[in-house]
Amino acid sequence: MPCDIQKYTWVTKFTQMNAFMRQYSSSLITIATVYLTGCSSQNILITSNKYHFPLHHSKIMTVGVIKSDNDSMRIRIEKGITADLSGIGYYAVSALEEFGPKGLANLDQQETYLKLCNHGIDAVITVALIDKTKEKQFKTQRSYAYTNTYYYNRIWNYKNIQADLVDKNFTVKSEYFWEAILFNLSTLEAECTIQSSSFNSLDDKKAGQFEKQVVKKMIREKILRKQNIKTLKPF
Repeated sequence: MPCDIQKYTWVTKFTQMNAFMRQYSSSLITIATVYLTGCSSQNILITSNKYHFPLHHSKIMTVGVIKSDNDSMRIRIEKGITADLSGIGYYAVSALEEFGPKGLANLDQQETYLKLCNHGIDAVITVALIDKTKEKQFKTQRSYAYTNTYYYNRIWNYKNIQADLVDKNFTVKSEYFWEAILFNLSTLEAECTIQSSSFNSLDDKKAGQFEKQVVKKMIREKILRKQNIKTLKPF
């Protein structure tokens, strides 16, 4: 599905405004945070920029932002969330499977937008492992909704704030947290942001726990909804 000229003009203007708008990214709109319980061992903090009916998305791409020696954890997260989305009726794809390990590398913002749009992708769920020493985390009982420009720039800034599993070891002196953002490419807005509680040791179990909560929390917050799935019946 090719991008139309209106979307191309929109993202071009948005990109041009980034430098000007960045100085206003500290302007916060305080909202009440819904503190969700029932997680197996990790607290999940969530914020939504809007309260709205769940939006329809034609094709959602999942992206794991994890710097490590191999892609095993990224593969697990992308496949897990893609399967969860497919299970409730959304058409979802993994970034690794759709474009390969380097398929979106070395592209600027406009080129990335156009490439995603030309593949019919109208929403992206990013899951990043963040170094807490480089970025502030949600507060326990209260969070903030930042401007749309903040979230747009944040995704592009992940390379600077993500945890580095190649050069660093997890120690008691360092803390990290998971962050997931559902970004709407049609409106260039973040629909929802989810963070885990911080931790100082990482294993596949922790990654799996967060991955399993992402779609569940978005459904509970009415960011996503179960789609109508036609069930094949035997003759």
